[in-house]
Amino acid sequence: MPLQFSNNSISQFVCNVIVVGLICQQGAAVISAADSVQHSMFTGSLIQPGDEDGDILRRFEVQLLTTNQTCFFHVIDDARHGCPWPDSFGSTGPAAGTDTVQPHLVYEHDGHAYLIALPPFVVALPADVESDATWEQAGWQMTAIEQRSVNDVPAWIVESRERRGRQQTLTVDAATGMTLRAEADVFVGQGDQFKLTLARASGKLLEPDASDKVIELQHELLVLQTVLKRRPDAHLSELSARQIADVVAASDRLTVLATGTPLEMLVRKIEADVEQQQKRLASTAGLATKLMNTDAPQFVLSLMDGGKLESESLQGKTVILHFWDYRDAPLSEPYGQTGYLEFLFNQKKKMNVTVVGVSTNPDLQSKENLNRGRRSVRKLSEFMNLSYPVGHDDGALLKTFGDPRDTRGQLPLWIVLNADGKVAHYHAGFYEVDAAQGLKDLEAVLAELTRGK
Repeated sequence: MPLQFSNNSISQFVCNVIVVGLICQQGAAVISAADSVQHSMFTGSLIQPGDEDGDILRRFEVQLLTTNQTCFFHVIDDARHGCPWPDSFGSTGPAAGTDTVQPHLVYEHDGHAYLIALPPFVVALPADVESDATWEQAGWQMTAIEQRSVNDVPAWIVESRERRGRQQTLTVDAATGMTLRAEADVFVGQGDQFKLTLARASGKLLEPDASDKVIELQHELLVLQTVLKRRPDAHLSELSARQIADVVAASDRLTVLATGTPLEMLVRKIEADVEQQQKRLASTAGLATKLMNTDAPQFVLSLMDGGKLESESLQGKTVILHFWDYRDAPLSEPYGQTGYLEFLFNQKKKMNVTVVGVSTNPDLQSKENLNRGRRSVRKLSEFMNLSYPVGHDDGALLKTFGDPRDTRGQLPLWIVLNADGKVAHYHAGFYEVDAAQGLKDLEAVLAELTRGK
């Protein structure tokens, strides 16, 4: 049964919408409903170089909705493994900031998820551009090579380079600055090279009524994206209970505006995903209720320094068990939460609180990869200056508590045991981090358990 949210949750979302709306009104995001929207479709491929044309690893599409004042994108990536919907859309263009979500793919390579930035969809060509003209855009050094005609459209060939050595070749509409074609070098993993291609497949002006709806819908989607407060480099699809409540509060309005527009598919995807995420939260809540106040199992962990940690040594302490892979590469969300966990450990250990990291890195489960797994954990611990112990077992401890991945959830898993060795808290997935208060939800649990100490 889908979770229900209180009127307070909806009221809070409405307040957030008002605040963000006021901010948008101060900038260029608010546009006239009289503007016509140009709807362009792009097709693209991620290619592994090889014989002949190479192997296509991923196909994707991008919608671009532009007016004289705005440029809104929507990346249609792999439904299961690609870019999550909260990060698949946003405002783009030459003036887009680095602190906002920009068009990208999410691609898994050698067991790691990588964010692959797409070439620019709009290029700020200099006035009276000529061959060999150079300029900078979003950290890329651009050079106009020559002018050509592409399907009777005057266009510029632009070579683009950035300081890490990546290169892009862009074919740009000379009149509008819109990219018509693009080829880009892509490097992932240990320098593995791929190629990304992009081409404009179609373009048309929307009817006035559809333009008005799309303009308003874009605004509502950007407000929702801001309220969700996801990092620009996020790649996890999981939303928190607060974020799901925000989406539910906005859902009806998004559905009304999206009907009959090019963004209807996006809104349908949002609705379907939130329904599944509500079921995930319900499953996790049921597991947490079942475990609450039960005795924690006895366990022995192998520590990264070669020692052992037995659960008997933790008797009388409030214990945070943090199940996560603890791999050093790639450093991606939510690795930073280990820093906040380290802060909590140092802040609370005088109150008899301890933290134990439990690595779920698969390398630690096989003899042939054991040393590699230990090196990876040690590198992360050193990089994050972790002083709390990190160990591993054969995976039995996680199974005993309940692996959230078995009920559509994700790691990390946070288990808090009280001084009597009973389960006092169960949380699957990342916590929302407050820049000023850190892991405030977890800290509130500890404050209640250590009251009077």
